Amino acid sequence: MAFQIQDLHCMQYARDAPGPENMDYKFFNNQYATSSYQEEHDMNPSLIVQPKGDEDIIKTIKYAKGNRIAIAVKSGGHQYSGASSTGGKNIQIDLTNTYRDMMLLPEKTTTPDATAYVKIGVSNQLQDLIAYLSEHGLFVPTGQCAYVCAGGHGQTGGYGQLGRSFGLFGDYIRSIRMIDHDGQVQSSITKENPETKGLFYAILGGSPGNFGIITHYTVEVMRGSYYKGTIPGPNNIKGPAALKGLWLWRKEVLVKLLTAIATMAEDPTFPRGFDLCVSVFSKDSSVVPLLFPEVNSPFIQDLVKAFLGEFADEVSAFLNGSFPVIILYAQWCPTSPDDKYDKNVDKWFQQFRDLNNKKKYWCLTVNEFSDKDKIPGSNKTWDMSSIAGQWLFPERREYNLPYIKRIHSSNSTNFKSKINGMSWAEHVAGRLDLVYNPNHIKDKKNTDQYELYKHCKLSVQIQHFGGKNSKLHQNKDNGTSYSWRDSTIVQVLDCFHDEGNDGRGVSYRDLAVKYQADNDAVFLGESGCFSSEDRRMLWGSYGDWDLGNPKIWKRYYDDEEKYQRLGKARGKADPNGTFTPNPFAVTAVKD
Repeated sequence: MAFQIQDLHCMQYARDAPGPENMDYKFFNNQYATSSYQEEHDMNPSLIVQPKGDEDIIKTIKYAKGNRIAIAVKSGGHQYSGASSTGGKNIQIDLTNTYRDMMLLPEKTTTPDATAYVKIGVSNQLQDLIAYLSEHGLFVPTGQCAYVCAGGHGQTGGYGQLGRSFGLFGDYIRSIRMIDHDGQVQSSITKENPETKGLFYAILGGSPGNFGIITHYTVEVMRGSYYKGTIPGPNNIKGPAALKGLWLWRKEVLVKLLTAIATMAEDPTFPRGFDLCVSVFSKDSSVVPLLFPEVNSPFIQDLVKAFLGEFADEVSAFLNGSFPVIILYAQWCPTSPDDKYDKNVDKWFQQFRDLNNKKKYWCLTVNEFSDKDKIPGSNKTWDMSSIAGQWLFPERREYNLPYIKRIHSSNSTNFKSKINGMSWAEHVAGRLDLVYNPNHIKDKKNTDQYELYKHCKLSVQIQHFGGKNSKLHQNKDNGTSYSWRDSTIVQVLDCFHDEGNDGRGVSYRDLAVKYQADNDAVFLGESGCFSSEDRRMLWGSYGDWDLGNPKIWKRYYDDEEKYQRLGKARGKADPNGTFTPNPFAVTAVKD
């Protein structure tokens, strides 16, 4: 008989279940990282429990504790190393549909015109959370992946488009509800309570999923009506203002956009209200038509056909109407009564408008929207509560392929200096062009250039967070433990790859691994153009995932003092190892 925990009132899926039941197990065991790490990290729990509520979780915790097995917890399943899963005799608690409640709470702030409080279940996807808040005229900074859930998002930060002007999602968590290792409900873990402030600190940035089963956050959110300009400036804009742009892949355009990021990063006094993010996707990304529906218009399709005509038939056949693209997200928000949409703000946007040239820069579309514009299908005008939802990527993943991930942060303020004759922006564009440039299809088969172009796809996202006015920096001592608050730029460069081998017998995975290793040599270290240190993010982990290894944890945490403090909190919260299902956990220090 298949493994089951008795007296649970919910669905359970056992690894050893026969026939159709095993098909169910395989279906629900699938998450983001299984494409790359299912065997390597043993993402095969003995049992998947999908609790209906607290009672099922409490019984599961007590069963695990009594049988000396561990629990992994999954809310959205986007942990890139597979840390929300486990293997061996261990259990996964799948919260996908357990806590999807949201509630606007009674006013409890001294500035009700500026903020409000919302209780959020950890199973809510970001797209649903943002839609709910927008309906109430509210917003909060979040990441850009629509299908990420609030549970893991809060524990690892919540980096996104508003990260510089407003900080991290986790910076706005005021209270945590959690079921602990004894199966007791801790209804209000806060930084104000001396008995819980250490746990609050550790949960928000410390060791995701390793302190207990979090069910809800109480989050302080902001009112869009409060963050609006009062004096019309150029183009009759008061603010906020935003711009989204789309270009076919062109090195020259990427260098210009990344140079804009570098310029901001090199100015420690750059004003707070500016957020800038550049993304690049390979061909076949389904994200692009969802973000820019107008790409299906006859005019843009004619432009694409003209672009196709520049290449040989073999290139055109391979592209099949789909191209690598560059996406720009730019935003300015008045964050204080003194902020005005003046000529300097307009000049910042103008540098992007100047790239709206279809012939010269292969620009497909540039969309601007601000407080003076009506939201399509509505009589309301744009404010931050409606703009916040414009930055979501509405897909579960970039490509349905295995991947070799890279995410790094840098605290450098020197990105324009030439290293080996090129600036950081030029190095990035050059490395991406090895995969994006259609001319590589003319190279000889079974060369790295040809095989990279044919069998690897990139997903790139680069964003500015720096300066003394950045809320990522200013929120450093707010009772959370998120590391690398001094980041100026965060760079994501993921290489997805086909399965199989090329004609030389070289696997496409090995090709992607080598590509990323070469990238590391260009971007990292004393001679690197991006960061002298290998600084990684808990939300974007890759490679060796043993956080008990000093060589590894030093890449994720600011210093040993923080790591030891987190270890002591782990020792108290998880004395029996119930919430230690894999190596991606800070080592527990017991008294």
